[in-house]
Amino acid sequence: MVIVAVLAALVVGAGSSLLAEVIMARRVGVKPQCPYCQEPYSPVRWSAVLALLTGRRACERCGQPLRWQRLAGEVFLMVLWGVLAARYGLIWRVALTMLAGVPLAMVLVTDLETRLIPNRIMLPAIVAMAVLGSLMGPAVPGIGTWTWWQSLAGGAVGLGVFGVLVMLGTLVWGEGALGQGDVKLATYIGLVVGFPLIIEALVLTFVGGFVGAVLLLLSRKGSLRSFFPYGPFLVLGAAATMLCGIEIVLWYWG
Repeated sequence: MVIVAVLAALVVGAGSSLLAEVIMARRVGVKPQCPYCQEPYSPVRWSAVLALLTGRRACERCGQPLRWQRLAGEVFLMVLWGVLAARYGLIWRVALTMLAGVPLAMVLVTDLETRLIPNRIMLPAIVAMAVLGSLMGPAVPGIGTWTWWQSLAGGAVGLGVFGVLVMLGTLVWGEGALGQGDVKLATYIGLVVGFPLIIEALVLTFVGGFVGAVLLLLSRKGSLRSFFPYGPFLVLGAAATMLCGIEIVLWYWG
């Protein structure tokens, strides 16, 4: 079961990462191609994981390697789906959680590559999750009972918290400290994990972001005014909550 889930994630992750690349480049109706020279990818290079395993990372025409951000998106989805299948089996709420992870993988690719979280990814994902969350509950397999408003309340908390942070960041550091893409991503994550688990997801995000910022400063490759993408930390905080949110709460209060 786990192997099936990982292989399915490889296929879906490759497709979603390629779609994220297409969205970034604003291309439509073309086969997957090298972003540097527009040479069409050979089928094995449609997946960054397979390209890496087969030694076909470099473009046959220009010699440029596949972008590692695509690899990050594929690996993220493979790990998420594999752990979900191993822990919970393939029940319907696991399927919902797997589906909810696809936009997160796409955002991981775009934010790491261009520091942008496209509306063409987030807006459809928010609408879909608002409907599914109201009908099926949060995408957290370990959750027990739920009510129809939990996902909507989680989305409202994510929207409110990051909306305030964007305003404060703009006042303190100027434009670009945090963006509207981060607000939309936090809203989506709130819809995915629901209330009150959105609080846990945000705490994990802030802890991860703080550790990452400290490591950046210690490496002397950044300063207090360096751009620091928060999207990947939001994604990782959401994934941890989706996988272990209930256990983390029980451990903390136990």
